[in-house]
Amino acid sequence: TTLRQGRQPHTPAQELLASQTPPRKTLSRQRQESARSHLRFRSARNCCGMGGEAAPAAADALRALLEEEDEDLTGFAEDAAVQEALSCGRDLREHAEEVESSLRAVERESIADYIKESESLAGLHTQIRECDGVLDTMESMLRGFQSDLASISAQIKYLQDESLSMNVRLRNRKAAETQLSSFITQIVVPPELISQICEAEVDASYLGYVQQLDAKVSFAKLESTAMTSACADIAPELEKLRLKSVQRIRDFLLERVGRLKRRMTNTQILQNSVLLKYKGLYAFLQSHAPDVCAEVREAYTTTMSSVYLAKVRDYLTGLLALKVEPPSKSDLLAAEEWVGYTSSLFSSKPSHARGDGAFKLGERRAVLDAAGEPPLVLPAAQQEGKPLHYEAIFRSACTLLLDVASSEHSFLTSFFGDADSFDHVFGKSIFFAMENLEQHLVTSWDAVGCLLLVHVNTAQRDAMAARPVPLLANFFARVQVLVWSRFKAIMEAHVQSVSAFMPSGKAPETAPHYVARRYAELVASLRSLKVASVEPMLGSILRVLWTEVEKLLSERLARQHPTLKHQAALLINNYDLVVHTLAERGARGEESTHFEQLLDQVKTVFVEEQLLADNGKMISFVKQAEPLLVPGAPPEDAAKVDKGAMEHLTREFYDKWKAGIEAIHRDVVQSFSNFKLGMDILKQVLTQLLLYYTRFLDLVKQAFPHGPPFAQYILSIPTLMNEIKHFSRNF
Repeated sequence: TTLRQGRQPHTPAQELLASQTPPRKTLSRQRQESARSHLRFRSARNCCGMGGEAAPAAADALRALLEEEDEDLTGFAEDAAVQEALSCGRDLREHAEEVESSLRAVERESIADYIKESESLAGLHTQIRECDGVLDTMESMLRGFQSDLASISAQIKYLQDESLSMNVRLRNRKAAETQLSSFITQIVVPPELISQICEAEVDASYLGYVQQLDAKVSFAKLESTAMTSACADIAPELEKLRLKSVQRIRDFLLERVGRLKRRMTNTQILQNSVLLKYKGLYAFLQSHAPDVCAEVREAYTTTMSSVYLAKVRDYLTGLLALKVEPPSKSDLLAAEEWVGYTSSLFSSKPSHARGDGAFKLGERRAVLDAAGEPPLVLPAAQQEGKPLHYEAIFRSACTLLLDVASSEHSFLTSFFGDADSFDHVFGKSIFFAMENLEQHLVTSWDAVGCLLLVHVNTAQRDAMAARPVPLLANFFARVQVLVWSRFKAIMEAHVQSVSAFMPSGKAPETAPHYVARRYAELVASLRSLKVASVEPMLGSILRVLWTEVEKLLSERLARQHPTLKHQAALLINNYDLVVHTLAERGARGEESTHFEQLLDQVKTVFVEEQLLADNGKMISFVKQAEPLLVPGAPPEDAAKVDKGAMEHLTREFYDKWKAGIEAIHRDVVQSFSNFKLGMDILKQVLTQLLLYYTRFLDLVKQAFPHGPPFAQYILSIPTLMNEIKHFSRNF
C-alpha cells in the first residue's frame, strides 16, 4: 500500500528524528511566507518613496504588510519547536541549520533504502502490471456478461409479452367454446328426447323430459337466440314437440281429474300422491299453452265443486237423520203446560212439546268441550244411532269444512300457484251449509241451541284465524249474524208470551208455577254458557225477561189469592225455585241477586201473616202497648193500657200455645213442598213468635211491677223455646 501510494517506508531512525524535529514542510512553508513578507515589505517601502497619487496606496500596503508580519511573528512564537529553542536560549539560525542537516541525512538514508529495495520494487511493479492485465481481462469479460444479460432480459420480456397474449387468446377461445357448447346443448334436440316426448308413458320420468323441452323452448324464445340461423332451423321441430307434449299433458291431467269423480275416492290422497307429483306438467302448460292450462283448471274446479257439494250434502243429510227434534213455538215460556195428556188424533196437545226439557242445558254442554275434536265419522255415528242436537251436527260439519277447505286451499296454492279458484270450488258447498242452517233456524225455537251455536261458531272462527281461508271467514261471520238474529227473535217471543199470559179464573196453587220453572232453567242455561262476544246484549235481553216474569208472578198470579199469606207463599215458592235453580247450575248473576232480594222481602211478609192468623190479637196488643209503656212515658199513657185484655191474652196463649205451634207447622207443610225452604220458613215464624211473646212479657212486667195477679198463666220462655226446637228438629 505504501509503495502504491508513491511513498518510501520509514526506518526507525527516521521516525525518531521526525518526532524530534518539526516537519520540513512546515519550516519551508514558514520560510517561504517570511520571504514573501520581506518582498512585500520592500515593495511597500519603495512605493512610499514615490510621489503623486501612488503614495497613499503604498502607505496602505505597507500597513497591511506590517500587520501580516506581526501575525507571522505571533504564529512562530506559538510554535512548539521555536518555543523549545527559545527556552534553551539557543540561536534560531543555528537551530535551523541543525534541522536542515538532519533532514538531509534522513533524505540520504531514504534514498539508500529505495536503492536497496529497487529489485523488489521492480518485481512489485511487474506484478502490478500483470494484475492490471488480469483486471482488464476480467473487465472485458464482465462487460461481455453485461451485454449478454441485457440481451437475455430483452428476450425474457418478449417471452412474457407473448405468454400474456397467448393466455388472453386461450381464455377467449375457452369462453367462446363454453358459450358455443352451451348454445349447442340448449338449442339442439336429441333424437332420444323426441322419441321420449312423443312415445314415452306420462309418468315421473316424463316430467324430466318435459322440463328439458321447456328449457329448450324458453331458450329459443330469447331475443339473442331467435336471430341465429340455428334457431331458425330448429324452431319448427321445437314447435311440433311443444304441441305434442301439450296434448299429452292435457289428456293425462284431465284423466286424473276425472278420477276425482269416482265414488268412495279419497280426494286428498289422490291430490297429494298423484296431482301434486305432476304439478311441473301444469307449470309447463302455464308457460307454453295458457288456453289448455285454463281448460285444465276449469275442469278441476268444476269437478271438485260438484264432488265437495255431494260430500257435504251426504254428510249433513246423514247426521240430520239423527237430529233431536228442536223446541217449537209450543215450547215458549208461557205456553200452556200439558200435564197428564197424551198425543192422539183428538188431542190438541202438540206432539213435539217438550216442557222444561226445551230449556235445560244438561248434556248439551259437551259440544263445547268437543270444539277442538275431529268431526264425527258418519258411518260410526249412524251405527251408534245416538241422537244429536243440531249444534253438535253444526260443529262437526264446520270442523269438516274447515279441515277440507284448508287442505284444498293448500293444494290449490301448491298445484296452480294461487288460490283464485277456491271460491269456485267451495262456493256451492258453503252455500248448501248456510242454506241448511237457515232452514233449521226458521223452524227452531231453541234459545239454548242458538246460544250454543254462537259459542261453537266463535270457536270455529278462532280456529280458522290461523288459516288463510277468506271464504270461510265470511261464512262464519254470516252464521254469527243469522244465529244471533234468530236468538233475539226467540227471546222476544218468550218475553211476549210471558207478557201476554193470563191465568185462569180460579186461584192457582202456591206451588212453583211452570213459567217460573221454565224461566229458571232457561236463564241458568244461558248464563252457564258465558259467551263473551254477546254478554252485554244477552244481559239486556234477560233483564227485560225477568221484569215480565216478576210482573206475572206478583201481579197476575199472586193476586188471585185472597190473603197476603197465600200470595206470599206463592211468591216464595217461585222465587226460591229461581234462586235455587240458578245456584245449583252455577249460573249466579244479576237475576240471582234480584230474586234473592225479592225472596227475603216476601219471606218477611209471610212470617208476619202466618203469626197474625193465630196470634193476631197478641201481636196487635204488643204494637199498641209498647209506645205507651216505653221508659219515660207520661203516667197517663200507662193508664191507657188495657190490663184486662193483657190478662185475657195471657190466659188465651197459655191455653192454646201448643195448638198454635202445631197449626203453624201444618200451614208451613202445606204451603211449601221444598223441605229446606219449609224448615227455613218455620224457623223464622217460630223465632218471630218467640220474639213477640218476649215483648209481650216485657209489657206485662212493666204494667205490673210487683207481679201480675195472673202469673200462674204465664208460659215461661224456656218452655216455649224447647217446644220450638222440638218442632224445628222434627220438621
